[in-house]
Amino acid sequence: MKKIFLAALLAGVLSGCEGFIDLKPIDFPTEETFYTDIKGLEGAVIGAYDEFQSSDQYGSKFLTLMETRGDNIKNDNSGASGGITYQIEVFTETPANSNLSGAWLSLYTGIYRCNLILQNADNVEMTADQRSKIVGQAAFMRALSYFNLVRLWGKVPLITHTQSVEEARNNKRADINDIYAQIITDLTTAKALPKAWPDAERGRATSYAAQALLAKVYLYMGNYPSVINELEPIITAIKAKKQLELVPMPQTFPNGLKTSKDIIFAVQYLKGGVGESVHQNSRYRNNDNGNIISLEPSEFESDADNRKALVAPTGSGQRPGKFNAPATNNETSADFPILRCAEVMLIYAEAANELSATPTQEAFDALNAVRENAGLQKKTAGELPTKDAFRKAVYKERRLELALECDRWFDIVRTKQFSEVFPGVAGYRQLYPVPQTEIENINDKTGWQNEGYTIE
Repeated sequence: MKKIFLAALLAGVLSGCEGFIDLKPIDFPTEETFYTDIKGLEGAVIGAYDEFQSSDQYGSKFLTLMETRGDNIKNDNSGASGGITYQIEVFTETPANSNLSGAWLSLYTGIYRCNLILQNADNVEMTADQRSKIVGQAAFMRALSYFNLVRLWGKVPLITHTQSVEEARNNKRADINDIYAQIITDLTTAKALPKAWPDAERGRATSYAAQALLAKVYLYMGNYPSVINELEPIITAIKAKKQLELVPMPQTFPNGLKTSKDIIFAVQYLKGGVGESVHQNSRYRNNDNGNIISLEPSEFESDADNRKALVAPTGSGQRPGKFNAPATNNETSADFPILRCAEVMLIYAEAANELSATPTQEAFDALNAVRENAGLQKKTAGELPTKDAFRKAVYKERRLELALECDRWFDIVRTKQFSEVFPGVAGYRQLYPVPQTEIENINDKTGWQNEGYTIE
């Protein structure tokens, strides 16, 4: 009886103080107060960058969804974490797999943060230069998030403003062409960013990063002339060796990621930071056969290839050399590369080859720049006389150059090597199932699951 009386009394007190308890402390930022000045927007930009560090993205789950799924990394521990990673390895994942729901939610969390910045930027008093930098960074990050979403799931909701709960429950999956159109729009906006930032702000997205990502988007769309147009200024900058430059891999990985001119954009981490992501210290660590390097050393032409040792098979408890930076408080400062000069050259080589009946000198120059940077001999027209032979050489170079950098799975699908690399696996597995938890929140579930999967 006493408990019932106290509960009733508390309810009366709270109802009488309704106006009071709804007030927020004047120093507590809310959605209504945080985005009203330049300081708030700049803080929001940092918050958007921060989501890329999440263990649901480049901190961990992307490594599973984008590399373990491919043929460079193998997971051979069917019992770990209820088998959720092993399911990705053997193509038995269901819409209930938490790797999928975690990545999906994190990507849309990042998009939500970018949307808040973009829809509030026009209402904040600031200089044109400040606005361009804030809007450009948010647009770049939103584009990168949608690029990952569309490559992982195909059709996804295209959300470019904050939504009410009811609006969200009525979302539809947008056409892939519409998603790519939005990505292009955002990256075109981001091209107005600076070519470089002061050292204290190094790591933010640049105009080079926007152009490189836009070229990569065009590559996925098969728009090769646009690839060339976007990359020519970057190629010029790489050759100038001022802000950008091809750097031999051992000088970049694992300890030079923050300073290497090869890095165009990377997810940054702080050594010994406060819980930024302990998964930095576990990148592809071979614990209990959880992350076995399956990229065979024989794939490399010779021991002279300076990339070979960095992705060599590892023993129990070890990380591959590519990410084996020293750790403090179980965390390393090793950033995770998203765009590099070496990939720019390979994208250019591929696009130039696709635009010609036979491999061009420009295509050979770009491909060989990467090979020489790796310590290898140039390829000649005698070795790669046809368009198809050159194409396969670029695909091979991409596998070796970008190994463990969350590109291999997408390359297998994009270059139509899926049935060759994974014979007998159903073709619908080239896209992941939409997370069941997301479908459950939608009013009209029609058309929400990818072909081959079922709504549970």
